Amino acid sequence: MRLTRESSLSLAGVMGHPITHSRSPLMHNTMFQENGLVGCYIPIEVKPGHLEPALRALKPLGFVGVNLTIPLKQEAIDIVDEIDPIAKSIGAISCVVVREDGSLFGTNNDWIGFKENLYEAYPKWKEQGDTATVIGGGGGCRAVVYALATEGFKTIKLINRTKQNAADIALLFPEKVVVIDWADRHEALAGSALVVNTTNQGMVGQPPLDLQLQHVDFKAIIADIIYTPLESPLIQDAKALGHRTIGGLGMLLHQVRPAWRMWFGIDPSITPQLRTIVTDDVLRELKG
Repeated sequence: MRLTRESSLSLAGVMGHPITHSRSPLMHNTMFQENGLVGCYIPIEVKPGHLEPALRALKPLGFVGVNLTIPLKQEAIDIVDEIDPIAKSIGAISCVVVREDGSLFGTNNDWIGFKENLYEAYPKWKEQGDTATVIGGGGGCRAVVYALATEGFKTIKLINRTKQNAADIALLFPEKVVVIDWADRHEALAGSALVVNTTNQGMVGQPPLDLQLQHVDFKAIIADIIYTPLESPLIQDAKALGHRTIGGLGMLLHQVRPAWRMWFGIDPSITPQLRTIVTDDVLRELKG
């Protein structure tokens, strides 16, 4: 759509360091075209320690908001004027809304992307059981634990190489989260209806996650928030054993909708075309 004198230009973006790898501009700019919205979604390189002036510049530059990625999600907590209870509980902000008065509102959409990805692939995923195992200890892990706890899981086994990181996350829901020693990770999978990897192990350039699946019930769903590659080694191993699986691309896509509702007042669809465009871009990168 061409910009005219009467057009209202909608601006949003993503801040992070590094930022050139982000697929958010591809996703959002495709959605601008699909929804007939005149504007642009821009990648913005912001180093740690420089986030506050970058965020404060959004209003005079005409931005309605930005997404935040690594390593800025925690830094934003002390900068925004208001943070919603969800982002405060998770301990990370993934989306900033610029209000009319220039004030900044911070929230987190990562947990929504995770659960909506599961609902799209397996609408009855919660009916399998009320115990899950989560591997990891970072921001992605916090979002996943929050999603599972609020979706009704009674027991969440949390496993991380650095046990203290897992213990810190367990404080979010101490009545539900059980910290498991890394050495006991394989056997701890028994009885889980859902197993989720939130680490970067298995991502392109990283070693595969050291996790054996022989103790997992054959009906369990194996999930990974990684989407490069589209199927991580964990997902490939789980498929070979006959498990239902789900990768991280859908989580990335489904984070878009709540942001658009807040920024533009539009509830966009995650179209097959959008999914294909992002998938093809990932595959092109992997081919080099």
